[in-house]
Parts: sequence; C-alpha cells; structure tokens
Amino acid sequence: MSTIQLNTLALLLGTALAASSTASAGTLPKGVDLTLDFVGNVATNPVGGVEQGTEGSYWIMAQSKFDLDALFGLHNTDVDAQWAWFAGRNLAREKIGNSISAQQTWRPVAGGRLTRLTVRHRFDNGLSITAGRAPVNSYFNNSPLNCVFMSNAMCLTPYGAITDLGITAYPNSSWAGIVRYDVDDRWYVQGGAFDYNNALNASGKNGLDFSWGDGTGTITAYEAGYQTSFANDRLPRAYRLGMYRNSDGGKSSYYDANGNSAALSGRPTAMQDGARSGWYAMADQTVWRGAGKRNLALFARVYVNTGNEAPVDQFVSAGFVKTGTFAGRDQDTLAMFVSNTHFSDEQIAFLRDRRARNGGRGAPNADEIIAELSYGWAVHKGIRLMPNLQYVVNPDPIYAPTRTTDIPDALIVGLRVDVHFAQLFGW
Repeated sequence: MSTIQLNTLALLLGTALAASSTASAGTLPKGVDLTLDFVGNVATNPVGGVEQGTEGSYWIMAQSKFDLDALFGLHNTDVDAQWAWFAGRNLAREKIGNSISAQQTWRPVAGGRLTRLTVRHRFDNGLSITAGRAPVNSYFNNSPLNCVFMSNAMCLTPYGAITDLGITAYPNSSWAGIVRYDVDDRWYVQGGAFDYNNALNASGKNGLDFSWGDGTGTITAYEAGYQTSFANDRLPRAYRLGMYRNSDGGKSSYYDANGNSAALSGRPTAMQDGARSGWYAMADQTVWRGAGKRNLALFARVYVNTGNEAPVDQFVSAGFVKTGTFAGRDQDTLAMFVSNTHFSDEQIAFLRDRRARNGGRGAPNADEIIAELSYGWAVHKGIRLMPNLQYVVNPDPIYAPTRTTDIPDALIVGLRVDVHFAQLFGW
C-alpha cells in the first residue's frame, strides 16, 4: 500500500477508535445496532506467478440497523444502512497474472461506497419484504463458512457466478426487491429482482447515484433452503439450492462483432442476445460437536453456467472448518478448502489466440485449482488474525496479456486481520 493509503487508513482507524470509545462510554438507544469493522489482507507469492511480490488491501465497513418497532412503534419493520471504504492492490492481478484474487478485501474501484440502504417489513405469517438498495450476494448463495478464508475463490461468494452473470455484488448495490417466506424455523424460500446497471459501479459513483430505469437488464434470483442452528439442532446444517438470471446477455468470451476471434482481430468481444443464467447448490454440515460450540463442519459448493456462454463453465469446492482447536482455544478456527474453476472452451480459445498473437503456442489449462489452509486466531474479543497458505495450480493468464507460456503454479502466504469494534468495545 502507498504512503497515502497508509496515512488514510491510520486516520480512519483513529477516527473509528475515537468514535468507539465515545459510544462505549454511553448506552445506545434501544432499537439501534451499530457495527464498525476493519478487515485487512496482505499476500505475498514467494514462489510462482509472473513475478514475485507483496500486495495489501483493506476495507472499513460501518453499518447501522434501526428497529422501527422499538424506536417508533412501527411493527416488525427495520432499516439497514451500510457503508464501506476500500483501498489497496491485488496480488493476483499485479504479480501472478490470474483473475481469482487471493485477497477478499480487494475491489476494482477504490474509495467509499454506500453498499446497502433497505427497509424490511416482516409479517406475522413468516413472510418478509425487503426493498431499497442492496447487493445480490448479501442475500443469495451466502454462508458464514464462506469467509473463514481469505481467498476470493470462497469469500464473499463462491467463484463463478459473479464473473459469469455480472451480479451486483458487495460493495456495489442496486435497486432491489426481495420476498422471503420462512415456512418454519428451518425451511425457507426467497426470490429477488435487482436492477442491472454496471455504469453505477464505476469510480466516482460511490453508490449514491439512485438513477432509475437506466440499467441494461434485470437480475432475478431464487433460492430454497433448509437451515438449523445450535439453538435447535445438535449438529447444525444448511442446504441451499438456487439460480440466477440476468436479462442482459453479456459479452462473448471469444467472438468480435464480425464473428472472428477478438484476440486475433484486436476488436472488442461482441454483445450477446439472450440471457445469462446459472444454478448453484451449497451444503454445510456439522459432523462433530464437543463442549460448548466446539465443532467440525464440512461444506461443499457447486455452480454451473446454464445460459449464454460465459468465462466460467462450472465451479466446485469442498472443505472443512474446525471451531475450537487447542486447549483453551474454543474460538479459534482451523479451515481448509480446495476449489476447481473450469473455464469455458471459448474463454480458453481466446487466451490461446492472444498467446499466439504475442508469439506463443498452445493454450492454458482450462482447470484452475486453488487450495487454502487458514488458522483463525481469536487474539481478543473482536480481534482475529488469520495467517493462511494458498496454492494456485494452473493460474489463468487473464491479467497477463502478453504471456506466451503457462504461468508457474503459485504459493501465496497471506495474513488477514479482522477488527470488530462493536465486540471489542461491548456495544
């Protein structure tokens, strides 16, 4: 990170700590819930990639939830407002050359952004309606186990869907409406519609452009699930099945507007008719439980593209999260996942032709395998350090445009730092 970024980070953290100390000295009004989080990622690749180096990125997230029943007597209604600040550089793009970030805090557009502003009303029959500005992946294809890792292959959303479908993903938000029906305390179904306007994600928009009707499509998402918790199940579990559809057809991974190879012609890839769509399935299953909430959970993720041609055909991952490690370390976690991203034939053909245009031969491997082993050390209430090792087999060369040979497999050494100020100061 640059000196300017570090100075900005220090200023923001200092302001946050001052605000936290003030808040901790008093009592928040009933019905007001405040969150202030800092998450930082540092990653280095001592082995592999186009070159070796170190990059860092971070975000600061502030969130306010208001229970309008407690505040004003408006039954079962709440307001959720969330803002985030992003900065830093991406090791995958800058040093390795591949498209799957090793840092879940990195985002293409730096700076501040309104990430959510919603009103939700819960009816007495299990139905709830949410409306306002929201990202798709805060509600669909989501699990708390996703972010026991630092790699963007898992956190915040398993890889594939955002790349293929252009999902409006955190920290970007769009006009949205979500309807959810909780059949009971375990079964639920939900559906949502989100405006797709990629121009609003550009630098300078900051999530504050509330334009209506200027988008190029509509994203619809549907999900059915079964989930339990420690409150109603000795071995909690969650199973989810869902799908997305974007009426904006997206761009071809290979062809230009004349039907030729865009990599050889040098022309932009062509827009596609039709729609983008995909299905996903998620499974979290606790298989062992010790004293308190010490447990071992296994998980699996699957995404399959079923609509227009897109860069990723399918994504699969599996792993485990062990909560409670050594004696007296009940809040620590030991976790691992392995994923495989299978790129489409057209995406690989584009990369092959681009390589040939630069004097190389052959095509990169269509399967990019990523593994991460992490240890989450609960240093103090509200503070967690997560050293991790990541290994990338067959790094894709999407961000190494002049590469003429395969990129060597990369070993990544990372450190993630989480500070949850609400827990730290006991809000």
